[in-house]
Amino acid sequence: MAVAAVAVVLAVTAGGRNPAAGRAPAAGGAAPAVGSVAPGGSFTTVTGRTETIASLRGHKALLWFVTTWCPGCQAGTRAMAGQVARLRAAGVQVVEVEDYADLGQSGPAMTAFGRQFAGQAHHDPGWTFGTASLALTRAYNPQGYLDVYFLLDSSGHIAYINAAPTSTMSQLLAHAGGLT
Repeated sequence: MAVAAVAVVLAVTAGGRNPAAGRAPAAGGAAPAVGSVAPGGSFTTVTGRTETIASLRGHKALLWFVTTWCPGCQAGTRAMAGQVARLRAAGVQVVEVEDYADLGQSGPAMTAFGRQFAGQAHHDPGWTFGTASLALTRAYNPQGYLDVYFLLDSSGHIAYINAAPTSTMSQLLAHAGGLT
């Protein structure tokens, strides 16, 4: 019964799509671990600026990788919209990036995704939307998960890793409140 429930959750989260289809090639390593220094890399914001992970150092940040076609990611963005002010109050900048090439699936552009699923919160100064470079996707998400986030402390170390903020928001907020 538990195996069937997990299969249903995975099918719903994947939206009936093959989550392995079109994934960015693995970089040959594992995703970074809690306590490690956040790997470098770049992403392009929806306004066209190229930003780096190094630019986040000195600030607390939530680096969140999503696919724009994933129903669970869409729901997670809606949930984040309701909590982004709390994260901002804790000094956490939310950086939500589309995995490189949306992991090979067709989905809305990140600008449209943010507007549709974050609503007015899309303009919150504590929330940046963008698209990850191939190298950044490989460094943080070599397995091609549809949704995974990394909470970074101000020294640039990974303090917490999880996914699906719709169901993990209370844990995320608790960890964010304890960051230095």
